[in-house]
Amino acid sequence: MNLLQAMAVTAISVFGSVSLSFYLLWQTRGSSSMVWYLEYVFAPLLRVLVLLIVVSQVYPVVDGQSTSFDFWRNLGQHQLRDIVNILFVVGLLLAFVPLLNHPVFALPIQSMLTIAVVFHWQYQHSADSVALFPSLATLAKIAAYMLLAWLATRELSIPIARAIDRRFVVSGSLRLVSDTIYMLLQIPVMLIYCSYLGRQLS
Repeated sequence: MNLLQAMAVTAISVFGSVSLSFYLLWQTRGSSSMVWYLEYVFAPLLRVLVLLIVVSQVYPVVDGQSTSFDFWRNLGQHQLRDIVNILFVVGLLLAFVPLLNHPVFALPIQSMLTIAVVFHWQYQHSADSVALFPSLATLAKIAAYMLLAWLATRELSIPIARAIDRRFVVSGSLRLVSDTIYMLLQIPVMLIYCSYLGRQLS
């Protein structure tokens, strides 16, 4: 896996999706029904698609041989619509769980769920004994990293957003900056989980 490529793809995907969401919200600001649809249906679905793009970049770590193409092929051979629906519903459910409703925690949970489902599809005949649920040690690493990612996002997003607002004489860039940082900082969580699954294959 090329880490720089994964980070670049993540940043571009997040920037593009959030920019599109903000543009559509601005265009439909006079229609309350359209704004509701964009905020609670379109934007979450778009976030799921971006999540799948990011996961596809990290997934090859599982065995060192798979590629991003293998990830999408597995999705295509099964039900891409199903995984999108599952992630969408999980995202809605997490929104009602204290602490886990924060993107820095919710996004890694969704990404690990995606990896687990695709991994099960790819290795269901040769690795039935593989545990998809992380071990206690792996969970501890992931939890510690989530906490660090939350602290880092809190400290970085506001000053970066203010600098962008001043530089380009705009306002409201905080959401764009925060979402980009959230997605970038969840990559190590996916790496930890993929490595955990990969060790069981060796």
